[in-house]
Amino acid sequence: MIASSAVPPAALDLLISQGFDATSVDELAAAAGISRSTFFRRFGSKENMVFADQEMIITHVQTTLAASSVDAISTLIDAAHVVFDQYTVNPEGAQLRHKLLSSVPSLRERELVSTHRYERAFYEFLSRRNLANTASEKSLCLGVSAGLVAIHNDHLRTWLKDSNSTDRSKLAHDVRLFLDRFADLLGEDNEQTTKTSPAPTVVVSVLDSGADEQSILQAVSAALSERNK
Repeated sequence: MIASSAVPPAALDLLISQGFDATSVDELAAAAGISRSTFFRRFGSKENMVFADQEMIITHVQTTLAASSVDAISTLIDAAHVVFDQYTVNPEGAQLRHKLLSSVPSLRERELVSTHRYERAFYEFLSRRNLANTASEKSLCLGVSAGLVAIHNDHLRTWLKDSNSTDRSKLAHDVRLFLDRFADLLGEDNEQTTKTSPAPTVVVSVLDSGADEQSILQAVSAALSERNK
């Protein structure tokens, strides 16, 4: 889990009370207890400051997915926990950020971009696991990625309304329930088959054009025996 929030709650509170456009960088820097130059060096802009946590979480999700050696379903549940845990460990910041995004249309548009980035991270993980090789598998993996984000966001919105109404175990239950519907695609057996299926054996035998069936069988048998020595 990421231990602390990159976004100062006092700065978010100021954006809410004064308005996003009406609040200057100097005021945000003062609220955060840093200089103007440090603000720009750390965040770059007001909008980037609001989404600084998102950048950290997305990076953490990508690392979790890349480092995993367990099955796809367990890995995706772990990745969903990465996002959920980071929001719920900082209730004040999560509530302030949600309130701010609800009141500023341009920030909601940026939030939508972040949602697509999570979906992309999940899809690229499934693709690396060789689960999106065909056109149909690709479509299913895209759907799985979008569905996973939708379930997480639903739990997060529920938690924002009432922190006792859901938790990481309930999120894991619903994510697994969803992903189990795609067990044929995501299941461990499928991954093992993809990783360990032996390559087909090719045997070449040269015979006269008039060779009968028995001669062909004998030639193939001899070639296989020679190959296996």
